[in-house]
Amino acid sequence: MAHQHPKYVNRIPVSRAQLIEQIRAMSIGRGDLLHVKVSSRSLGPVQGGIDALLDALIEVVGPEGTLVVDAFTYCFKLPMTSHDKEFISDKNSDTYTGYFNQKFIQHPLSVRSRHPVHRFAAIGALAHLLMDGHTAQSPAYDVLEQMAIRGGKNLNIGKNIIGVATTHVAIEETSLVKRNPPKGVYYRDEDGAVQLFRVNWNGGCIKGAIKFVEEYEKNGFVKRGIIGHADAMLTDMQGTLAVDRDMIARDPSSFFCDDLTCKDCRLRWNHSQGSWVGVKWHSFLVILKRAAKRFSLSMK
Repeated sequence: MAHQHPKYVNRIPVSRAQLIEQIRAMSIGRGDLLHVKVSSRSLGPVQGGIDALLDALIEVVGPEGTLVVDAFTYCFKLPMTSHDKEFISDKNSDTYTGYFNQKFIQHPLSVRSRHPVHRFAAIGALAHLLMDGHTAQSPAYDVLEQMAIRGGKNLNIGKNIIGVATTHVAIEETSLVKRNPPKGVYYRDEDGAVQLFRVNWNGGCIKGAIKFVEEYEKNGFVKRGIIGHADAMLTDMQGTLAVDRDMIARDPSSFFCDDLTCKDCRLRWNHSQGSWVGVKWHSFLVILKRAAKRFSLSMK
């Protein structure tokens, strides 16, 4: 079984029929517009593997529904090395966003957006509507905003899947300034010509997204359940986006994580409150603690 974690070895594999029952128990049904994020390892043993999960999701939402996944591709620090320049992003490029997503983009019904880096992929009734207009000129997270407007839902499968993606939409809408190292990638445009694309969005630390989940739950935008052997969380994207916008408007640092070694949150934003010395000092303390723990274990 692909990607089976040792802790699942003695568990009974979940059948395709059971997956369908579990997905429907999450209040997912025909006609739904669903953004899916999956930890394949967390899913545990499933008859038919990750393909069975994809087939089950397609059956539950039906031909009138639509599934969407992140299908992001690589970008590189500028100026690029000669090796990095060899990578040309196109609709057939692999994604680094996980095993489920890679299988998704290989599905014969999958449609992929044309953005050079922040590509998405979709299967279903709205696939072309959402994907065809997402190009090099589009905001990176525009697909997610369009899903929220249309009443989309976000499904996380696996406890280690953090955040529900709408936070990125809310961050990019602000006038907040981030000092990102310049990055880019060469891509093939609609005419087949190779062009340089420069990353033009801020992005945010994924570890800070966990702070928003409590507010989502307080507002009734979260439903929890089990899919496969994994914890699952379904959220209303329109509702979570409203919470994201409100929290960031009230506190522009609300999406910062609590990790004092995080350069992204402590240093790179104009409203960051950390310092280079502080980040280095706390990183040194973490190294010391790990070394002390290893030494203690070696003495036992």
